Order: sequence, then structure tokens, then C-alpha cells
Amino acid sequence: MGSLADLILALSSDTPAIVASEYPLASFKGINADGLDPLKLAALHSVFTAEDFNSLLEHYKPIAESSSSGPWLIKFPDELIKVLAELAPHDHASIAAKWASTDPLQEEGWSEQDAEQFLDRIAYYAQTAFFEDKNLFLWIYG
Repeated sequence: MGSLADLILALSSDTPAIVASEYPLASFKGINADGLDPLKLAALHSVFTAEDFNSLLEHYKPIAESSSSGPWLIKFPDELIKVLAELAPHDHASIAAKWASTDPLQEEGWSEQDAEQFLDRIAYYAQTAFFEDKNLFLWIYG
């Protein structure tokens, strides 16, 4: 299913500690999110905003890295956190279906069920980030 990744809930000021850690989930709240990558996040973002996928990619570049060969830290844009935090649970299936139909997910064979499982987890952490005034990060390590 693609990349090895973790979803991390933290403050922006925690960026150096995340990058310095060999296993950020030991110190920060989050979950394993293997398969999630910046292309898939940009595709999800475009489902909500109807913005051009390619123009959204600019928001999904690493903000920090351990080395040039990784791991890399990507910060979720505030706009994506907000729309995910406000997403009603009964809308997850329809958004997941749209997300599953995007090229980045289709290229890796994601089903609507795969997309919905990821969306459920991402939305939960987005709600937490929104209400705790924190950020969501994607830590890609493989």
C-alpha cells in the first residue's frame, strides 16, 4: 500500500523533536498510517475544495527531514484540518468514495473501504487537532 508513515498530533514547535526522534509515536499522540503519502493527502484536499490537485501539491512538501534520504515531515494545511474536523460521520462514506476515485488512490488499488478506513482515522485526529489547537503531521519513513 505504498509508503511507511505515521500520523502525528503535535504543536508546530514540536517539529525539531519529531525530526530528532527515531520513533515519534513513542512521544507524541498519533497512529500508524502506512500507505498514506502527500499525493493522497493532496487528492483528499482537492475532493473538499475542488481546487486543482497540482496546485495543492505545493502545500504537501516536507517542512523538515532527518536527512536528504528521509524520514520527512509533512504538515497538514490548516484548511484540510478544518474541513476534516467539521466532516460529519454520515458523510465519510461519500467523501471516501470520491477520494477513492482519484488517481493517487486508484494507482495503488485502494478501494472505497480502504479510503473510508483512512478517512475515519484522519478525521478523528483532525478533530482533536482542531479543538486542541495543534497540528497534524505525516512522518514518512519508508
